[in-house]
Amino acid sequence: MQEMLRKRLIDALDGCRLRTCSDAELDEQPRLDACADENEFASRVVEVGMHLALRRRLEERRSEIEAALKRLDTGCYGDCEECGEEIGLARLMANPTASLCVHCQADNERGLLRRCA
Repeated sequence: MQEMLRKRLIDALDGCRLRTCSDAELDEQPRLDACADENEFASRVVEVGMHLALRRRLEERRSEIEAALKRLDTGCYGDCEECGEEIGLARLMANPTASLCVHCQADNERGLLRRCA
């Protein structure tokens, strides 16, 4: 079962390597004088913002996957980081990067857990 989950995590990690805009393209700040009009400028600003948000989310996802693979290697994969109980197989199948059991995740979302950042 763990090998199947490892494969799913590795496949997900490969999926995080989607091509977004290059650093040079994103570093190039939209300039009003380089655009035909204000509408083009506004579109360019939105486009850059969307690419940055996508890149940030892919980096976060990659970190989550790498952390899950590390837990697999150390033998603590599938154990809740908060209460130590086993994370249900259905939850791991749905979200292989899960580090909290359903109950602790619900508490976390309600702001009841005091986890270190």
